[in-house]
Amino acid sequence: MSGSLHQRCAVLYLLLLTFFTATLTAQNTSAASTFYLPKTETQFSFNLANDSNDVFVYLTSPAYSWVGVGFGHGMKNALMLVVYANAKGDNITASPRIATGHSEPTFSPDVKLDMLPGTGVSDGMFVLKALCRSCRVWPNGFLDADSTAQPMLYAFGPAKNLNSDRPDAPLKRHYNYGTFSMNMREATGKGGVPAPSSQSSGVSSESPLVRDRDSKSLAHAIMGCLAIFVLWPINIILAGFLRNIKIHIGFSTFIMVCLIMSYALGIATSGQYNRSKAFTSPHQIFAFLAILPMTLISVLPMKRIASLKSWIPRLHAPLTSLTLTLLILTGGLGLHLSSSSTPIILTYLAVSILVFSFIALIQLCVRRRGSAYARASTRRRLGDEDEQDYGLAEYWARRKLEGSRSQSQASSNVTWEEEQQRRRPKSQESQSRGVFGGGTMPGPHYMMNMHPGVPVTFK
Repeated sequence: MSGSLHQRCAVLYLLLLTFFTATLTAQNTSAASTFYLPKTETQFSFNLANDSNDVFVYLTSPAYSWVGVGFGHGMKNALMLVVYANAKGDNITASPRIATGHSEPTFSPDVKLDMLPGTGVSDGMFVLKALCRSCRVWPNGFLDADSTAQPMLYAFGPAKNLNSDRPDAPLKRHYNYGTFSMNMREATGKGGVPAPSSQSSGVSSESPLVRDRDSKSLAHAIMGCLAIFVLWPINIILAGFLRNIKIHIGFSTFIMVCLIMSYALGIATSGQYNRSKAFTSPHQIFAFLAILPMTLISVLPMKRIASLKSWIPRLHAPLTSLTLTLLILTGGLGLHLSSSSTPIILTYLAVSILVFSFIALIQLCVRRRGSAYARASTRRRLGDEDEQDYGLAEYWARRKLEGSRSQSQASSNVTWEEEQQRRRPKSQESQSRGVFGGGTMPGPHYMMNMHPGVPVTFK
């Protein structure tokens, strides 16, 4: 009987201990709304403290170049918390930013974000535990604590690590992005960092993960490289080895159109990034400098301008080389501005050296022998036969040769004296008139005569 009583007391003690432990755990657990993305094992949870304006944040995600979560319908006027690896790669940098449009968000020093213990990089995952003291209201936006469907957004940068201690470090365009909405009432309660979870709670709607495509930047790079590395060398060959200058002019116009399109796309892309919005980067400065020689190349060959001074046409070749050099430097600086990888930059450098050397060799050959158009113009000015009519001239030369051969065959029976008489110049005939002996030159029968022109009879 006593043994049974002891067993009952032990069971009751365990039940009471379990009850009090669960009660304490429930009291210590903060209210939170959680968004969980199974595809990337990304969790974003936050808690609204009911006794203050503080917002507690918990974020864990794979270590892409950067990961961002924001409050807002879209990027415009949205407050975003962006996380990326620090310079050493052993911790994270958390940067509160505000976006002014569909562009890179700008660091906001007015938003105070305190990093809490447990923040860092663990097993290739970013872990952020933070207290945001100014996250409920920001310029042109606020967090509605009574909303049951607060619009939210998130984005992932490319796989390349950023590694920076700067809160305003430049970001590459996001690789994927998505949206969802959360219940703010469910997230309101006792203040504290939410616990890790692999289940969504308080999420009322969610859009699928979208793959982003930066078509403008890609088209900007393709148009520029096409004009510099493909069309430009072809145009140099056309200018040096074709007599028809109109082909060179038409091809140059096409190159100019490609460059104008590349410039327009580059200007449209510049507004998407903080590092290029002010148009003060070396890439943009060199691009604007290249406009001057390009304009001179287009204007100076005009007849009215080229005829003003004799040295104006000679500026075309050096201006072409200067423009090409500036455009190649502009492209290389553009790769640096866009944070391109080292293999892409080295490939661009190798192609640039190859194309520049090829063009320099072609220009050297043309300079030594002269362009086909210049040689044709010189021949026309001197009245020489033009290469365009070379085939026709060769045809008439053959006809003339055939005619001379037929005449030689027809006159094969003419005597030697008659042939000499026929070939004698008219000037000699006029001089021989009035000379004694009838003006006849000594023939073969008078070779022994000491007085040429006097007939002698041999018996």
